[in-house]
Amino acid sequence: MSNRSIWSLLTAAAAVSAGNGVVFALLAEVQRVHGFETSALGWISGAFFASSLVGLLTLAHLADSGRGFQLLIGGLVVSAIALWWFAVATELWQFVAARALGGMAYSAFMAAARAAAARIDPTAAGHNLGRVGAADIGGFVLGPVFGTWANEVGGLAAPFWALGGIAAIAAAWLALSGSAASAHAPSTPTDGADTDAQRRWLTLSGLDLLADRRILAAAMLALALYLPVGVYDSMWARYLTDLGASARFVGTSLTLYGLPIVLLAARGGRLVDRIGPIRAMSSRMIGVVPITALYGILGSAWLVAGIALVEAIFQAVASPASQTAMARVCPPHRTAAGQGLGAVLGLAGAGLVGSVAPTLYGATSSTVVFGGVAAACAVIFFVARALYGPDGGGAPAEVLSPS
Repeated sequence: MSNRSIWSLLTAAAAVSAGNGVVFALLAEVQRVHGFETSALGWISGAFFASSLVGLLTLAHLADSGRGFQLLIGGLVVSAIALWWFAVATELWQFVAARALGGMAYSAFMAAARAAAARIDPTAAGHNLGRVGAADIGGFVLGPVFGTWANEVGGLAAPFWALGGIAAIAAAWLALSGSAASAHAPSTPTDGADTDAQRRWLTLSGLDLLADRRILAAAMLALALYLPVGVYDSMWARYLTDLGASARFVGTSLTLYGLPIVLLAARGGRLVDRIGPIRAMSSRMIGVVPITALYGILGSAWLVAGIALVEAIFQAVASPASQTAMARVCPPHRTAAGQGLGAVLGLAGAGLVGSVAPTLYGATSSTVVFGGVAAACAVIFFVARALYGPDGGGAPAEVLSPS
């Protein structure tokens, strides 16, 4: 993969994620302007995760059959359409539908992008996945900063019009990139078999891979990391607002959260390559789990934002560790399906949590919501670690194998 193609991919990933992030930050403002109940935030958030899951199950496998480039372009274009729909929506069903469209776009794009990154060099998969993760988070946290500023200057619709335009421009740039098509095609082709079994939905969706104990474990590692995201997506803006934060503070807190990940994800990926994904993730989950619980008992928006900076440092290693764990145990010609499968379990869990968290928050307390998610993360992680078995050290399984 040429340097130009890598930067085209990373820039496009940032553009898709910026549109996702701006919705995240402005949900409380959308609620205020349109007079929705707090429970409506669960519908909007849940739509994103549910449609992302559907996109991964139905589209991710295309990146294993030479159509990853089309997924990248299509994801950017559909993301732009979803953001523009958000700009003109006035009723709850429209926001839910637009968020669902955005989820489909995001899942298709990231499945192709992660597959390309994992295939560049299997011995440096953690580093390259970390770079994509840095671009993903970088866009996600810059989107809210721009969005809150544009909201103050041009109104609630302005951020969605602008970031939709950026996604469309990124699609054009990626399409015109001279070496992009070859860069994002699978470097390890499929085995060429064209059997009825391969055309079955379970195979195309990647769900058949769950029969492998280690692949199931890698997918569960992703689930352990994704669960808190469901709470953050539906509750972060609402929770900080209840603690007295302004829309600008919410956007800034997301930027501060993402900054350590952007700066450290590639370095964290190199650490994963050196010591192995399970060992790396184990040391980081020690921080992620208690911090997730701690969010629910802090009574200050400043304290919540401050402790989020610490969690982000752990996440800079945990996220590429989870993705590298899947890359090492998944068949090389099904890398995209494997990466998509991990995201499927993660998004399913996050979507469920995101859908019920606002209602649970209203009926109980933040302590119950965040504490419950933290406990679930810990249980899932320990089960996944037991299923995964020996880590294999710092080298991929195919490198260690005598064959």
